[in-house]
Formats: sequence, C-alpha cells, structure tokens
Amino acid sequence: MRKLSVIAALLVVLPVQGLYAAPDRQAHFLAFGVLPIQSPTKLAGMFMPLVEGIQKALGQPVEFVTAPSFATFMKRVMAGRYDFVYLNPLLLKRAEKAGYHAVAKVAREPFTGILVVRRDSPLHNLNPATLPKGLRIGFPDPNAYAATVMTTQYMKKLGIDVHRDFSVKYFGSQNSAIMAVYAGLVDVAGTWWPSLRSMPPRVRKGLRVIAETPPQPQMPIAVRSGMAPQRVRKLTRYLTSLTHSASGRRVLRHLGFKHGFAAANDSEYAKVGQ
Repeated sequence: MRKLSVIAALLVVLPVQGLYAAPDRQAHFLAFGVLPIQSPTKLAGMFMPLVEGIQKALGQPVEFVTAPSFATFMKRVMAGRYDFVYLNPLLLKRAEKAGYHAVAKVAREPFTGILVVRRDSPLHNLNPATLPKGLRIGFPDPNAYAATVMTTQYMKKLGIDVHRDFSVKYFGSQNSAIMAVYAGLVDVAGTWWPSLRSMPPRVRKGLRVIAETPPQPQMPIAVRSGMAPQRVRKLTRYLTSLTHSASGRRVLRHLGFKHGFAAANDSEYAKVGQ
C-alpha cells in the first residue's frame, strides 16, 4: 500500500497531461480507464480511493488513467489500451466490438439525464409552444449519454429540435457545463444527478432542474477480453461488496454513488441507443 500511496499522490498532483497519458501496456500495472466526464483532477479525487481498494482486492498494482476527451478515450478503448473501464452505456456498445464486456454497474439509482437552469431563470418547463428561440444550451460532450444524447432525444420527442431551436455549446466535462449555466454563459445545461450533487452547495442552491429523461441502464464497468476469470471474479466481488463495510462506504462517498455497484452483463445494454 505504501507504493500505491506514492503513485496516487503523484497522479493527483501531476499536470493534466500526466493524468491523460495513455497507459504503458508493457508496465506491470492494470490500467483502469475512466471516461472523462469530469475534469481530470476531480476524477482522480473521486476514483483514487476505488483504485486503492481494487489493487488490494486483486493483489496487483492498478493505474488510474483518463483522457483529454471522449474521442481520445474511445480510441484507446478500441485499441485495447485499458484493462478495465468505467464508461457510459452508449460507449459500452462500441467497446464491446473491441472485446470489452460489462461486469458491474452503478446500483439502483435510475440513470437519467437532467436539464438545469439558474434558480432565477424564467424557464420552468420545456413547453415548445412557449420556449424562447435561440436559447443557449451547454453540454459536456456530444457523446455524453445522459447529459447530451438522452436529453436531446427527450427534447426531440417533445417537439424541440436542439440544433434548430438552441445555440449549442460543448464544455468538455460535466462540471464545466454545470458551471457554465451557473455563470450565465448558457441558459440551460444538460447533465446528470451525480455531477449536480458533486458541485459545491452554493452552486447547487443556485440551480434548479426543469426536466428529467426516462431512465436507461446504468453506467457500467467493463473488462477487456483476456483478463483472467479469477481476476474478473475478484474485481466483481469487490465492487459489489462496497456497501457492506465502512471502508467500502467511504470509497462510495468519494464516488457519489449512494448504493454502490451491482453485477451486470452485456445483455442489459442490448437495446441502448435504439
């Protein structure tokens, strides 16, 4: 654990490119790739306690790695650069083609996208008959499933064409999109509940939710084909047992996942994106 503690500290304080660096496939570490839904420093703060726990459970060093964008992350996934990954349901469908398969998912909490505005905004709903034209809307990334894809699809069913009726801007991460609406840079932002809950109290109190999408399968953790079955079982067992111990619950508080992880398989995601 001493060795891991040093690595964890270095990962947190390294410049952004250090966190972004692609894993060295010749290294002894297992590479845990995390989709860049937040800034790299924030992701490290969320996931390093989990990485420490996984390393202890597997008895092998584990390296936390993210990427500067969703596109770069998926290029590395498709090249098999990560041993296991945390990503969204839509991107899991692509990752399956590179040999990844789901073993766990965030448990119980519905996976939905939400649309938030400033608390003093005149917007209170998504009635297309009264929605002002030319509103500015912010998203993390075009491939952010809950925040962008699901909210856009939801608005389309209401008769709102986002790219026709809004001025669309992308901010690279969930927290950046949330801060953009809080700062008045956009009128509406697409995000999801864990990211909104992770914001400082003053930001949360300054925003309100005006819409929420129907739920989809939750965010999965997937392993790359070729990982030893015994190691996969240990990883899954550790993830699904986090709610059963005080140390595990501390890990979950960093992640912001109220109910931990549950076992998952690819069949649960078969209809995602359809």
